[in-house]
Amino acid sequence: MVKTDFRGMDAESGPEEVRDSSDALHETAREMRALVRKRGALSAAAAVLPVPGIDIAVDAATFADMLMRINRAFQLSPEQIERLHTDERLAVLTALSQVSAVFAGRYVTSAAVLTVVKQVGSRWMTGKAAKWVPIAGQGAAAALSYWTVVKLGDAHIAECLRVRDRVRALLAAPKATNAAPGA
Repeated sequence: MVKTDFRGMDAESGPEEVRDSSDALHETAREMRALVRKRGALSAAAAVLPVPGIDIAVDAATFADMLMRINRAFQLSPEQIERLHTDERLAVLTALSQVSAVFAGRYVTSAAVLTVVKQVGSRWMTGKAAKWVPIAGQGAAAALSYWTVVKLGDAHIAECLRVRDRVRALLAAPKATNAAPGA
């Protein structure tokens, strides 16, 4: 079975005009929030493992994969943007700029994710250090890992929704014509 996006297209489709609806976008957002919570649980599980550094490696890989999946679900991965018709591609690139998107429309690497996590990160780093306190510390580390993944994931979903709303507004705006007045 081919997984479709909010427009009813499969991920391998060629260029096609966006026909997104508010209901379809919100359904996609709901599905992506479920993914975020699953990834949060994975991160929390890795946080309680007593192997030094494994939780950070799992978090970086989890974040990067999760953010790219969210981008693809909203048709905002770099590959998908490249396949768009010119007008739509320009609208997406303009919207990405106007909403100051952090990860939407970009390639997401583990290094980029760690940079952002460090900015959010005093709580995240506290959790990494707390895990070495027996039992209670591991619980705190798991809770903070889950919280960080969910916070970043939900923020990214909200960013993608803002981009898609802006794209819709840009594509709906009347186009300026070069015709002389009164002609």
